[in-house]
Amino acid sequence: MNEDDVYVCMICERAGTDGIHILSQFICSDCEAEIVNTDVEDDLYDYLVMRMRVLWLDLIRMETDQPPGSTFS
Repeated sequence: MNEDDVYVCMICERAGTDGIHILSQFICSDCEAEIVNTDVEDDLYDYLVMRMRVLWLDLIRMETDQPPGSTFS
């Protein structure tokens, strides 16, 4: 990954360069801070969990060697 590369955040869908890469996904620094600082009682928590579900699907796909875009029961 080149430091000049721009990625799309899996949470906010904005383009950025600062953030973290988890599996095949990118999370910008702002969203990373939101994830770390959001309380489970906050309404934002459910949204963040829903958006991060993609990571679990990627992990399952890797473990079961399923092709990208396949669905899981």
